[in-house]
Amino acid sequence: MENIDLDEIISCLRKITKILHDKPKDALRELREISARVDSQVPYRDGHNQRVSRYSLQIGKQLELNEKEMVILETAALLHDFGKICIDEKILIKPTSLTEREKAEIQQHAIKGYYILAGFAEFEQALDGVRTHHERYDGLGYPEGLCEENIPFIGRIIAVADAYDAMTSKRPYRGAKTKEQAAEELKTCSGSQFDPIMVDAFINALNIGAWRKNI
Repeated sequence: MENIDLDEIISCLRKITKILHDKPKDALRELREISARVDSQVPYRDGHNQRVSRYSLQIGKQLELNEKEMVILETAALLHDFGKICIDEKILIKPTSLTEREKAEIQQHAIKGYYILAGFAEFEQALDGVRTHHERYDGLGYPEGLCEENIPFIGRIIAVADAYDAMTSKRPYRGAKTKEQAAEELKTCSGSQFDPIMVDAFINALNIGAWRKNI
């Protein structure tokens, strides 16, 4: 695997933060390029960040977020797995069950991504999504065990989008679920793993014909 030049990416992120407020469209275009680079190398090289971003934005549209909130949401979704560049790839693509130590290491990616990006003041609100996208509505998630509305809304949105993409994508340790199976799983876990409002918003998006063709 080609090594990611973290210093180069951090340099690019610094430039992006300078234009994020005044030129959000230009900033997002550059962020998408960085996210695509990370996607092409860590861990599955299959466009995961791009799809999670797209799904998250569909939830945001259903919730009628304003333009600023949508920019923050897309930024968070594009960067949500950034911390995986710090995780041993052998663990990320392991085809068999993980040990408890390996599970704990993978669970560090949310907080590692948060700390890598924490120096960028313009990303402050988006970083809530990076840090909390694996929190659970019932408080059994990580890294902080937050529950319900104590989880920033951006994290609650990305949690649904991330889970849907994970379920509908083939992984080394399992096959992919169908879109229908994944949607049913989201419904089953609504109110426990996921915020019911975010699940309902995503299911509504799935039920829109033109949107459904693309997922």
